Amino acid sequence: MSIPELARDAGLTEPRRYVVDWARVEAELGTRLPADYKEYVYWFGPGRFDDYFFVSVPGVENSNIEFMSNLRDEAEAYRYRNGSAELPPVPVPFFPEPGGWLPFLVTTEGSTVFWVTAGDDPDRWTIGSRNGLWDLQRFDGGFAEFLRQAVWDTVELEAIPEYDDEPPLVFHPDDGSWRGGAGGRLEAYGRFETT
Repeated sequence: MSIPELARDAGLTEPRRYVVDWARVEAELGTRLPADYKEYVYWFGPGRFDDYFFVSVPGVENSNIEFMSNLRDEAEAYRYRNGSAELPPVPVPFFPEPGGWLPFLVTTEGSTVFWVTAGDDPDRWTIGSRNGLWDLQRFDGGFAEFLRQAVWDTVELEAIPEYDDEPPLVFHPDDGSWRGGAGGRLEAYGRFETT
């Protein structure tokens, strides 16, 4: 499935044209990101799929939905869990370890979906997930295929909540600004292209 097809399924009729300094993002990460994710960010920008999940987007002001901020939050949770004497350690590596799990999606129920960064080609990365109890699962496909199945409620991962709505899920655009409350205000470096 292409990102434009996914966008149409989710209710977008044209790209929102959100642009990011990918060289900055990838230099900070130390790796390239999948091409379909970059195309997703251009088409969708910040926003959520109904009240179920959002894909983290680089360069937005709102730390709750910003890609690098979500990476730092998940890394902290991973370190906490692995440092706890009461909790079993997470049996998978975390990014930037070789084959480490790199978060890109957060659900409203506190689950996370990751790229499994095994191999030299980010366009061939598969997907892993953890639910709120840190039960791990794998999805043998890439970013766009995972999102297609998530939008159409056919993905078999416990991390993705059961939907009350009929598929396909609708995308609800956001401008990425911080409106107070939890999280914090970041220096935004992404923007919407003017037509």
